[in-house]
Parts: sequence; C-alpha cells; structure tokens
Amino acid sequence: MPVVEANGTSTYYEEYGEGKPLVFVHGANSDHQIGAEQLRPLSDEYRLIVYDLRGHGQTEAPTQESYPIDLYAEDLTALIDALELENPVVCGLSLGGMIGYRFAARYPDELSALVTVGAPTPRTFSLRERLYRVEFTKLITPLMGNRRVIEGITWAFEQLSSETESVDLDDIERIRESHPCENTETDPSERARMMRGVQAYIGSSVDWYRVDVPVLALYGENEPFAERHAEHVDSVLDRCRVAEIPDASHNSHVDNPEFIVERIRRFHAEHARPASAES
Repeated sequence: MPVVEANGTSTYYEEYGEGKPLVFVHGANSDHQIGAEQLRPLSDEYRLIVYDLRGHGQTEAPTQESYPIDLYAEDLTALIDALELENPVVCGLSLGGMIGYRFAARYPDELSALVTVGAPTPRTFSLRERLYRVEFTKLITPLMGNRRVIEGITWAFEQLSSETESVDLDDIERIRESHPCENTETDPSERARMMRGVQAYIGSSVDWYRVDVPVLALYGENEPFAERHAEHVDSVLDRCRVAEIPDASHNSHVDNPEFIVERIRRFHAEHARPASAES
C-alpha cells in the first residue's frame, strides 16, 4: 500500500502518468477514488497524484478534537515535500478547494497554479447561505453517527438552498465500486472532527494578497451559492479565471468531469508558471 509520512500522519496516495505533477485534493467524507477515476484522462500529460485526507479513506486518523483547514494545508505541503514534487498544480474539490485557498496563501512558493471546484470561501453572502452553511454544520456534527439522520438533514437543506436536484448518490457509489480499496467509509468520529474544522473556517480569513499563482475557480451551473464565491475570489486576485460548469450541481466532478478536465488543460497551458519554474 503506497503511503508516505506527511506531517506526522501516514498518508495514502496513488499516482498515474508522467509529466507536470498535479495533486488532487478530494472533498469531505470522500477519498482519493473520485480523482482517480474522474481526472484519470489528465495522466496522459500530468503526473496525477491523488491522496486521502487525514481521517478519510486509508490515511491514518490521529486522535484530536478537530481537523482545521490549516492543518489539512500543512498535510498537503508535507505530502508535496515527501514526494519531492516541484511546483505542482493543485486541484481541490469542495473541502479540497478550501484547503487549496489556505495552502496557496500560506505556501505560495509550493505550487504553480490552483484549480478549485465548488469551493466556498470563508465568507457568507446572504442570510440563506449563512443558515445553510453555519446552522447545517452545527446540526449535523453531533449526529455524525446516524447516516439516515444526516441524509434527511442534508435533503432538507438542499431544498432550502436550491430548487435544482443534486446528483444521485448512487453515481458516487458506482465510482467507489469501480475503483475498490479497503476502508473507504469515513468513521463518524472522523467526520465530526472534519466538520468542526469546517465550522472554524466559516467566518475566518484568507490572506489573499499572498496568493501569487494563477487560480481557476470552477463551479456548477446548478450549484447554490458557488457563483458568488467564485466571483469574490476573482475580485480579490489579479490572476484568476472563473468558469461555470454546464449541467452540473455541487457534484460537478460526477455530472460533467469532461468539462473540468478540458478547463484544467486549457488553464494550465495559458496561465501557469513558465517551464523554467517547473521540473
């Protein structure tokens, strides 16, 4: 089993292809398998690295009260150092994009470009969004051990946040089954630690002035609140591009992965650091 010691944690990872390194950071309650399947076409020109966040998949879960976003960012830079990656492109989905924003601000010399997909910033832009993001996390964290309750609360808040229908969870299960590995179900206590970190992220800050790399902020056409966050990132960064993913919800990596792959290729070709800064 490929693991690397990163920031005091045994981190599980897989890699495909050769070329410019691209590190994929998955979303909450997920694992590396999403990137392994949906971004695999990029391995024809990239060295694609997918890994499990601490407390997810096959990565070690150290005992602690919460997993702050800053800690995940520290884990990411430790992984990059351990694998001796030279200025990789970092692509973060949802929670992974939140980690990407913090990582790019804290370690601007460690990456060549950042791509985020459906990633919220720490801000909230409306009362409805605040109810969804703040109250939802408060309700769901103590109930992490009861999956049916979680699904019911999630459905209710989806109705509050959007009139569109999210992707069928069976699609995500299909991806997991097509790329089997052991221990893919996130432990309830680990989910609670992750959610506490998300709670702390909401209302915090990102040192945007330190982000010195090109950024591509993608969001699903039918995704609630995400467009406003992408626009905010565009307004505070000099080198940012924003794109809407057609026919996609928050699970855009399942709804329209072809669009994401094509935009990553185009963005990196046009805006990433020149070859002299790469390996």
